[in-house]
Amino acid sequence: MKFKFDEQGHILWTPKDLYGMVKDNPLRLVNDYLMGGVTPKAFAEYKLYCDFLHAISERTGVHPRNLYLRGSCQIGFSIAPKADKVWTAMTADSDLDLVIVDRPYFDRFEEEIRRWETRNPVQTLQGRESYLFIERQRDRQFYCCRDKGLPSVVCVHHRDMVAAIKTLCHCGSDREVTAFIYPDWLSARRRYENDIQLLRIGIEKGELLAPDDQPF
Repeated sequence: MKFKFDEQGHILWTPKDLYGMVKDNPLRLVNDYLMGGVTPKAFAEYKLYCDFLHAISERTGVHPRNLYLRGSCQIGFSIAPKADKVWTAMTADSDLDLVIVDRPYFDRFEEEIRRWETRNPVQTLQGRESYLFIERQRDRQFYCCRDKGLPSVVCVHHRDMVAAIKTLCHCGSDREVTAFIYPDWLSARRRYENDIQLLRIGIEKGELLAPDDQPF
């Protein structure tokens, strides 16, 4: 299946179109479209998206080609394999889910988190901190670090970068920026492939809604 693009590089597709490729050729969907450098839906112009990537690159030292967006702000609707999220349209409150693919950045990030965890063993964590530890362990199965819910004293340099990027409003509003950090492209791809597989299984079992011609 081939999708059409508008003059700014946005993909013109529906949830039903995307799910057709989930079934027919999920690897090409991930490589060519979801990780393929198309203009995210949240950005009106390709130039604004390039400005966004370059602003992050200048603050992180990561090349713009190793940065991209995922999630509803990229696609236009969510494909998260969760009953309360799947096929829901991007909204004004949707985060910009930034992916950073860079081994040195990943290693620095992970080292800071693990140092904090060494000083704060899981047995001593309670409530939300205990839940977030479990979430980090799940992410580590895919060699992924996420900046959501980090302890306040960890990765301050990264927090400052995200706060600065948000104020620049490249996409036209001050959306929150959430980062997914991977050491290499294979790890990033495997995470997407897992999500796609869970999406298909959930729909085939009737646990998730089947797609329609329009997002919900």
